[in-house]
Amino acid sequence: MSDIHSVLTGTPHIPALLLIDSDQSGLDRTSQAYRAIRRQIIDLTLPPGSGFTETSLAQQWHISKTPVREALARLRRDGLVDALPRAGYVVSPVTLQDTDDLCALRSLLSSEAAGAAARRGLTAPALERLEVLSKVPFALAAGEVEQEESLRAGIEFEGIIVNFSGNNRLSKAVVDVLDELERVLRMAALIDPGIASPPGELEAIYERLRDRDVDGAQDATRARCERVRTDVLQVLAKSASVSRAHIQLPT
Repeated sequence: MSDIHSVLTGTPHIPALLLIDSDQSGLDRTSQAYRAIRRQIIDLTLPPGSGFTETSLAQQWHISKTPVREALARLRRDGLVDALPRAGYVVSPVTLQDTDDLCALRSLLSSEAAGAAARRGLTAPALERLEVLSKVPFALAAGEVEQEESLRAGIEFEGIIVNFSGNNRLSKAVVDVLDELERVLRMAALIDPGIASPPGELEAIYERLRDRDVDGAQDATRARCERVRTDVLQVLAKSASVSRAHIQLPT
């Protein structure tokens, strides 16, 4: 069965969720540690606010502290961890403001990438895969698949599109945003398990890409991103940590 790995050629940018169980033999120790820690942060194995040390991670993977330290330096630049003086590290929190900024950035970048992909055109195998993925929300609504498969389908769908934009930097930027957004989407799903892409949303984007409708692809993608933005912010606002926070007077 085809997937993102078989429909993309060259050196594509692949979302982290789709790299699980992939071959890491070509990666150095630092890159392996970086990917492993980042994955644990994204999938909430290391939840926001949780603390850890270089030593604890090095012992977990039976490697020296040097690659772990170098990986954590990269994760600090990514904004996913913060260093605590003489106390190790803590996973960066998820805030409503940062989530809103992230979703707004995704809307700008992904809609531009979709328009560029429609202009250039996608290969037949890529379009076939997008069509398959566009049906997953219908299957979720019918109870035929689980939420995890729907999340994976949505990320793969967008990952394929951005790699056909013809802009390597744009593709990388969108995939980086998708990786951060996955963590937020998982948090939202824990708060409200019913949150999901409505049937027909991905299908509308696929049809416009198939027809090489540049404006239509941009508009449909932007509409999806803005719907996600609204839904996620509403769900996160239901969190007990938000509802119990002290309300401060404006300065």
